[in-house]
Amino acid sequence: MIVIKSEAFITDKGKSEINEDTLKCQSGKFYVVCDGVGGNGNGLLASQLLVASITNSFTYTENLVLSDALKEAEQALEDYKRKNQNTSLMASTLALTKITTSSIEIGWVGDSRVYQFRKGKIIYKTTDHTWVSDAVKKGSITALEGLFHPERNRLTRSVKGSSQPSAIEQDLLTDVNDNDYIMICSDGIMESWIDADLEALFSEVKPASYFIEMLHQNCKVFSNDNYTAIVYQIGTL
Repeated sequence: MIVIKSEAFITDKGKSEINEDTLKCQSGKFYVVCDGVGGNGNGLLASQLLVASITNSFTYTENLVLSDALKEAEQALEDYKRKNQNTSLMASTLALTKITTSSIEIGWVGDSRVYQFRKGKIIYKTTDHTWVSDAVKKGSITALEGLFHPERNRLTRSVKGSSQPSAIEQDLLTDVNDNDYIMICSDGIMESWIDADLEALFSEVKPASYFIEMLHQNCKVFSNDNYTAIVYQIGTL
C-alpha cells in the first residue's frame, strides 16, 4: 500500500510579471500542476479553471478515469471562453498524478512533467508534447541542441477547450518503492535544472521540503519563466 511520507510545493512567478501556473495537492490522493498560456493574464485563468475542474472531478466522482476528467476540464474551459470572447486563445498544460492503493496514475498534456526518482536516478519521466521533443525523437536535432533551440517552448499539445479537444497521455507506475520521490513541475523548473543535476539533488533521503527549497533557490537565479513544483516522498506498507 502506498502512503505519503512527506510532501511540499513551490510556485513562483520567477522573472515574469505574473504567475500563470496553478497547482493543487490533495494529500495522498491527487496532485496537479497546470501552466497557462494566452497572455494578458488569460493563461492564469486557464490554469485555474483546469485545476478547479480536475479537483472537482476527482473529489466528487469515484474511480473517474483521467480521460473523462480531461473532457470535463475542457468543457469548463470552453464554457468560460464562450462567455468571454477575449479569452479565445487561452490554454494550459496539465500534469497530474493520482494515487491508488498500489500504483500511481499519471496523465499529462503539454510540457509540464512528472518525474520518479529512486536513489538518485530518474527511473521515469514523461515525454513533452513539444516541437523540440518530436524533433529529438526523429533525430533532426540532439537533446543538447533542444535545450537552446528557438522553438523549445512551442507546444504541440495543450488543453484549449472542448471545441479543440486534446488527448491526455497516460502511464501507470506499478514499480513504486519506499523512499521514491515523485516530482510534478512546470517547464520553468527545467530552465534551471538538467536531469543530471536533478539526479544529484535527489540522491539523498530527505523530507520533500528540502528538495523544494533547493529547487527554489536555483530557480530564483536562473529561471525567467514561472516555476512550480510538487514533490512527495513515497512510503509503502
